Amino acid sequence: MKIKTFALCAIAAALAGCNNSSDNNSNTLGTISLSGTPLSGETLTVAVSDENGITNDITYIWYADGTTIADATSPSFTLTDDQIGTAITAQALYTDDAGFNESHITDATSDVSAIAFESSVSITGDALIGATLTAAVSDENGIENASITYTWFADDVAIADEVTSTLTLTEAQFGAVITVGVAFTDDRGFAESATSLGTDPVQRTNSQGSVAITGTPTVGNTLTAEIADEDGATGDISYQWLADDVAISGATNNTYLVEAALIGMAISVQVTYTDDNGFAESNTSEATAPVTAELVPAQGSIEITGSFPYLTSGELTADISDNNGFSQENVTFTWYADDVAIADTNNATFTPADYAGAIISVSATYTDNDGFDESLSTALESVIYTEVVNSSATLADAIAAAASGDVIGLNTATYADVSEISLAAAVTLRAVEGETPELTGELCLHVADGVDGATISGLTLKSINTLPDSTCDGEDSVIYSEGDNFTFSNNTIDGEAETLNNTEYQWVMLKGQGALIERNTFTGRTQAEEGSFIKMSSSSSDHVIQYNLFSDSANANYNNSSLYLMQVGSTTGVDAATSSNITIQYNRVENVVTGRRLMRVQTSGATIKGNTIFNPNGGISLEDGGYNTVSDNVIIRTTDLTDGDSDDRPSGVLITPLGHTISNNYIAGIRSGNKEAGGIVFTPNPFSQGSGDDNYGLPNAGNQAILDNGTASFKLNVTNNTVLNSLQPIVFSTEIGSRAEGGVGDCDELATTSTLYSLVVNNFNINFDGNLMANGLGADDTAAATTVGLYFDSEAISSDHSFEYDCDLIDQTNSSLTNNFGFMDSRVSGDSDENWVEIRKLNGNGNFDTDGAIDQNPADNGKEAPDFVTAESTLIETNPDGAQSLAGARDLHYIQTAEVGAGSTWTMTNED
Repeated sequence: MKIKTFALCAIAAALAGCNNSSDNNSNTLGTISLSGTPLSGETLTVAVSDENGITNDITYIWYADGTTIADATSPSFTLTDDQIGTAITAQALYTDDAGFNESHITDATSDVSAIAFESSVSITGDALIGATLTAAVSDENGIENASITYTWFADDVAIADEVTSTLTLTEAQFGAVITVGVAFTDDRGFAESATSLGTDPVQRTNSQGSVAITGTPTVGNTLTAEIADEDGATGDISYQWLADDVAISGATNNTYLVEAALIGMAISVQVTYTDDNGFAESNTSEATAPVTAELVPAQGSIEITGSFPYLTSGELTADISDNNGFSQENVTFTWYADDVAIADTNNATFTPADYAGAIISVSATYTDNDGFDESLSTALESVIYTEVVNSSATLADAIAAAASGDVIGLNTATYADVSEISLAAAVTLRAVEGETPELTGELCLHVADGVDGATISGLTLKSINTLPDSTCDGEDSVIYSEGDNFTFSNNTIDGEAETLNNTEYQWVMLKGQGALIERNTFTGRTQAEEGSFIKMSSSSSDHVIQYNLFSDSANANYNNSSLYLMQVGSTTGVDAATSSNITIQYNRVENVVTGRRLMRVQTSGATIKGNTIFNPNGGISLEDGGYNTVSDNVIIRTTDLTDGDSDDRPSGVLITPLGHTISNNYIAGIRSGNKEAGGIVFTPNPFSQGSGDDNYGLPNAGNQAILDNGTASFKLNVTNNTVLNSLQPIVFSTEIGSRAEGGVGDCDELATTSTLYSLVVNNFNINFDGNLMANGLGADDTAAATTVGLYFDSEAISSDHSFEYDCDLIDQTNSSLTNNFGFMDSRVSGDSDENWVEIRKLNGNGNFDTDGAIDQNPADNGKEAPDFVTAESTLIETNPDGAQSLAGARDLHYIQTAEVGAGSTWTMTNED
């Protein structure tokens, strides 16, 4: 009996004894017993007896390892999976008919076990050559987490290399009975194996034959009927030649001599026969051109035949067809790899041993038998593979043996929890054309340092997790490239494991130079607490992230400021001052939840352009480094803050005064009132974030390195941006940071002559030109919000200003504010210094006076009315012929979901 049971018994004994006798009273104790088998799904029953009789109600209590089972108050209890691994006891409390209060507890059962339900496997599909059979496994104990091994059999003999849940039948299985065996551990830990019932014997299906005419339809020429039938046609064949679909009398051979009487008529031939597999065939050829008295050229054709998928070890053959006839000896062949001629290949056959990854094509020139010159060419639609794999084991073997330039093709299969995939050479992993390989579970795809040109393409990574003790695990990532010129294209990463080995990790971690992350789909990053979809080391450079789709990641951790879409650079150190030449362009981000920084930029010389960002939680934050460019982006939020939570900080762009360019961006629906959130936010905060005894409260080393370059211009170019329906369109943030010296928390606590860590108070030198701010556009509905953002009702929202300016950050002497227009209730909130805020009607600026919001009818109030048009992109622009023509973003492409991601083909052009 378990210790907890003794404790319960002791309590009961205090009332009336515990199954022991006593001479101190006349009570005869009752007894209790428990019957039934301790298996999940079985029912246990309590029996209570007492010589004194029991006519009163009995209270029953059931326990699992001494813990009360909720709502179990009957004399019987049916065990569930919740009790597996625990010992069950039952207690009965009552007053017997002699008036004695009694309490009895049963002995404990053995630990409850799961029922080892027998697994089964069945086969669906037709037992026909060319058809695909599918194994369906069932087990009441669950197979959601099972890794299933499949073995297919033909007449009880294992079929080599067929280890997935499907089998495509070939001629080799003709007449055989097919079965499949499976082995796995079910979700309750039971080792299982099962074999299916057999199919009917595999039969053939008819491969429809065809007939074609060779020869030209010229008087005096001989035409020949050529039959093609995969089933074979070696028996008797009946021929009937036709002229304009009418039978030609006596023309019943496989050849026909063209007669003058048929000039102008088209010739065809009909054949009837029983093929070698017993299928009756009746086929008619395509008609020739009309018969002529003189020879005419008939265009030849060429195709490449070989076994698909095409391997470096496989022979390719150029097959020519020409109705004028030709002699093989007169043909000149040239084979090409990626359109580059391969020397010494004048042959109808070619083995592409040295051309893994290339598209092979061939040309043929010759003079046909009727004297006409021909020039033909064709190309394969698939690359050449070094090896093609079908399972985790064969994939691991192929990678271990791979050399630089090898291309490993993956067929459709689930590659679960594979060992570390480490590319130590410039190897390509890609899905075979038409196949859908899926990698799941714990993964590490590592490109080693020094590797130049590795590629991963066309794969799906599903429900992924970091692989413990792997090279990737050291960088908290799933895909980790240390090499140069790494390409990751047309892949899909679809979700992560519900329980993560590392709650802070990256899906893709890039070091080295020149990575291309292109046309991938990233979705379902819902569990990570910190980290990025993509992280780029500050020591890396020249990466291009383009045409990707980031979507549908409803992560609950938006209150974690270290949860990003991307980290562009990853240090506050001096590396952040080095120009990285990283480009992030033409991506769509939709409904991806991050912390307050969608992109954290800690590098210099990066370009973030042409992206569409839909419903962001955070902004593009230029924090460490200088001279970055953010241009031509569309940033729209259609929803209000998450339950009013201040950790939800949607923003457009946050910038420090270090030479950045922010131009031609379209920002709409930004609702945060946080002093470091808004459409465009000018912030000194990163200049007080240093730590350590010598650097506490100073700029981090990267920003300090840029400040120390006395020859550089820090002028900010903030031009032609549109900010619509936003609570704080333009923000001059007051926040310095908690580490600032002297207890200064906001920059307005500094005297105008003070110096802020090498920055004077009026340090922001800005060219602020041609910017447009407007609220009240659209309507209070979802459709309008997708182009102008969440509706802003100026009557209902009190804070409706063009500028939030609570601290005098602008260098009033050197900055210029020109050609700007604001359509809101007021021009400014905060600092009343008229040196800069009185910009109405100065330098071409528009009307920023009160009561000018669009939804308050500015024209009726005597204010300047907005002159807007809807562009082809569906976004709002100022009328090019109107009063505000110099302001706002123009000619943007509003990227749609179907235009980017895996399999997409749209390319940004100058016309867009």
